[in-house]
Amino acid sequence: MDTITSREMAVIDTNCEYFGLSRLQLMENAGRGLAEEIRKRTRPCGVAIFAGLGNNGGDAFVAARFLKDYDVRVYLMGSAKDIKTEIAMRNFRILRNAGFEIVEVRDSSLLKDFDAEIVVDGMLGTGVRGRLRQPYAKAVEIINESDATVFAVDVPTGLNPDTGEYEQCVEADVTVTFHKAKPGLLKAKEVVGELVIKDIGIPKEFERLVGPGEVKATYRRFESGHKGNHGRILIVGGGEYTGAPALTALASLYAGADIATLVVPERIYPIVASFSPNLIVRKVGGDVITLKHLDEIAEMAKRHHVVVLGMGVGRDGEFKDFVAELLKHIDKAVLDADGITADIPEEVECVLTPHAGEFRRVFGLDASVENAKKVAEKIGAVILLKGKEDVITDGERTKINRSGNAGMTVGGTGDVLAGIVGAFFALNDAFWSACASAFVNGRAGEICYEEFGYNYTATDLLKAIPKAIREAIEF
Repeated sequence: MDTITSREMAVIDTNCEYFGLSRLQLMENAGRGLAEEIRKRTRPCGVAIFAGLGNNGGDAFVAARFLKDYDVRVYLMGSAKDIKTEIAMRNFRILRNAGFEIVEVRDSSLLKDFDAEIVVDGMLGTGVRGRLRQPYAKAVEIINESDATVFAVDVPTGLNPDTGEYEQCVEADVTVTFHKAKPGLLKAKEVVGELVIKDIGIPKEFERLVGPGEVKATYRRFESGHKGNHGRILIVGGGEYTGAPALTALASLYAGADIATLVVPERIYPIVASFSPNLIVRKVGGDVITLKHLDEIAEMAKRHHVVVLGMGVGRDGEFKDFVAELLKHIDKAVLDADGITADIPEEVECVLTPHAGEFRRVFGLDASVENAKKVAEKIGAVILLKGKEDVITDGERTKINRSGNAGMTVGGTGDVLAGIVGAFFALNDAFWSACASAFVNGRAGEICYEEFGYNYTATDLLKAIPKAIREAIEF
């Protein structure tokens, strides 16, 4: 059975809204689908709906409207003023205005035995982890002690939707989940009961499109963090082109990394060091970076979360040998331009960011979705194939990014992308980081277009990165 994790479902939920399918529509479809399953299996009777303060409760509010010939009472697990989302509140107000009987359960003492033949568990959905707090724990207890037929909304309250683990959990007779089954539902049949998967109208293409959902799921900021917690990025490159590695380093800072350290050949050090006071620039002897610098740079890499390699080097065979050896000493790498290689050590997590020409040159294949998947699977890395539509794949999962515009053909935008990937990659895995970064880079281009039209530069793109990220996480 095809499954979807709670993280993936949250991403799709956000992206549906972004691409025009509102969360309100999805909630309406989910609630109606739930009511359909209840009506199929029961006759009109008393229904007790236990609704949480989030969208799981919102689904249950919708279902109540479609159980018109049932005797419905809603137990709201808290105060109405604390309902967390606008769409859940909107559906709650409909019930209140329509005269539904609603009991606000502000503490466990308000929970007593109920007289109903059907229970709808819409308390906690996919976000639950660990031990249940009150009054939810008490509600689970009285639901499980009742003789009612229990319908769980999406996931039985208390069940980890991804692992199937639980300490205390609603024991459902029927679980009605939406779009696809969460993996934990297949591992805990003793509390899931009959599993029903309802189509709520999400187009298949929306599973593949990258949007703000990936950014919300990937961006991290810690309230109690200190310098370095949000990413230390080592950028190794430069030679024929001096601006490229600087753009990458600045992009990683604009994307949220705390520290960006540049390693460049001594010949271009004065130029690169003059670009910005925000950069830490280190030099190694000579005109190009070669194997003789391996030990020195490998030691620096130990103090960083991610190494980004290849920008601005030019066609240099010695640098390729250096990359091959350095990869044996690091855990995470972003390979761009002349750092791109097909020889990835098994223990290294990598994102490769080729454009079509680089993909063809390194891998000997035309740039296409299928070929990107084949290469990613073969080399054990994530490919972010840049183009009018970016392709992001690890060989198993594949996503498409459509953000951006024709102004992004200007030089340096690929260097900026590599820096964004490095920043996100510091605190996340390769696939999610590549997806989020592709969207942010393209959205930054769209923001630039709003101000400059198509005539903007990579340095303009840098300053749009924070706005693109903020838009996504607030969406």
